[in-house]
Amino acid sequence: MHTDPHAGTPGTADQAPPAERPSAADGPPAADQQPPASAAEGRREVLFAEAEPVRLPDWMRSPGPEHQPTGLDRVRFFQARHNGPLAVGLAFALALLMIVAAGWMVVQVADWRRTATVAPSASAMPEPISAVGTPRDLFAGTPAASFALREKAIVLPAATAQGPFDKVQVRAALDSVRKALIESRLETAMLVGDTEPFLGLLAPDSRAEMRPHFDNSRFLHVATRIGSQADWEYDIRAQGQISHRARTVAGVRLLEVTAEFVWAYPFDVMRRAPAGAGLVAVRDRVVWQVPHPKDVPASSRGLWLASAKAVTWNADCAWLRDGWVNVMQWLPDLHGPRVPGGDPGDFFDLAAPMASTSRC
Repeated sequence: MHTDPHAGTPGTADQAPPAERPSAADGPPAADQQPPASAAEGRREVLFAEAEPVRLPDWMRSPGPEHQPTGLDRVRFFQARHNGPLAVGLAFALALLMIVAAGWMVVQVADWRRTATVAPSASAMPEPISAVGTPRDLFAGTPAASFALREKAIVLPAATAQGPFDKVQVRAALDSVRKALIESRLETAMLVGDTEPFLGLLAPDSRAEMRPHFDNSRFLHVATRIGSQADWEYDIRAQGQISHRARTVAGVRLLEVTAEFVWAYPFDVMRRAPAGAGLVAVRDRVVWQVPHPKDVPASSRGLWLASAKAVTWNADCAWLRDGWVNVMQWLPDLHGPRVPGGDPGDFFDLAAPMASTSRC
């Protein structure tokens, strides 16, 4: 509801504006100009204040002792004068610090991703470390002590012409098998579960057939996966032999390459564990085939896996069933001076027949 500020209050009579107050220069008001008694009484307090000025108490009028500002007072005076600029400066510095911290975190994450995706080379592999942090030869006292380190163990035979395959084709086939052995048994990508680098070495049609094998533990006959939960070392050693021949199967001329190896994987164990307690050995026999390019379509040209068989020693069976390789845990009170996997016998001897089954 809109009201007029000059209108009277509803329900009451309009009031007249108060009479103008005479100035001191006009002198005392005349008798006919004296205000009514009621008005004079209403203004008595005001007139008294004009006639009798307010007097301050002595304690307010007497000067107090002079106070010299201290260092803390000067700080407070400075803050009072510069409170606005200080707040702005502090906010700017805080924002700049947050930007620098965010940039540092981005750099650290990028470095971490780059390190996690790049497989360490053989030359950068660390020495095996024992459970107490002292370098230790985990192969000492075992048949694998004389094995070659990683890729050095894969020695190819001399490439010679075989049937319809000339020397160049034989060399190319042997080289592809060597790469497949490295990717399947030694490279970090496969060891931690990345199968694509290995599958990329196969013929396109073979790749499509092999990929489902990595959905279960069947691939253990041709590849090794360890994973990040196992306390394993990079110092993998191996010993083996490779042979090749030409043959014909169902009208397709093939170059067949057979690789027989023992792969020894070290795992960190307590220093007082017996020799070999920290090793898992995989013995395999894998047959690879390369069809003659004139006998197959383009999608079938390249490396094929014909057959594979593998047995293990001192491996944890529960991990194997899930498709991973890990060492059997050595328990001092249970195993004492014995290796949990038992006596390997002629497991490491390639001249001896491979066992038909393993403990797992």
